[in-house]
Amino acid sequence: MAATVQQSQQIEFVSRALPELFHVSPDQFMALLARDGTKFLRFYWSEVGKKMGEGLQVSPFGLNFDLRLPRPHEKVALVTLPKPQREGEAYFTALIFRPYRVTSFFMVSDTTKVLSLEYAVDANGSERPLLVEWTRKLQRLPLSIRCEPNLENFYAAVLAEMKG
Repeated sequence: MAATVQQSQQIEFVSRALPELFHVSPDQFMALLARDGTKFLRFYWSEVGKKMGEGLQVSPFGLNFDLRLPRPHEKVALVTLPKPQREGEAYFTALIFRPYRVTSFFMVSDTTKVLSLEYAVDANGSERPLLVEWTRKLQRLPLSIRCEPNLENFYAAVLAEMKG
């Protein structure tokens, strides 16, 4: 990806709004998504757009979600985003909630994780979607996993990353 990525409504939504909302209160986030999912997502899409300013707002066409339960006490919200138009925009975002997960390293809690499949282009100009993680501190961590930009392939990549 290029060294500087021009911000867009889609990038701001995926890199800031969703991770901030989710990491701070995952229980409430999942409850709101289950109750009023599309309305909830579109509201925050619109809020991000208002901050972007005139002319930079885009339609939420394609914004949708699917809730999955891969294992007991684990929830994954798969958010489908409007079709990416530039590098750094995402096809999908997964919001992973594992309320009882504790890693073995110093008994650190690892209950939330946000993964996105971003539109990226390699040096030859070929599309090469890239899986990235958005941390609690809103840092972008590229992962080595690549997959085709369809929901089921993305979900399989998310499940593979959850095992790690």
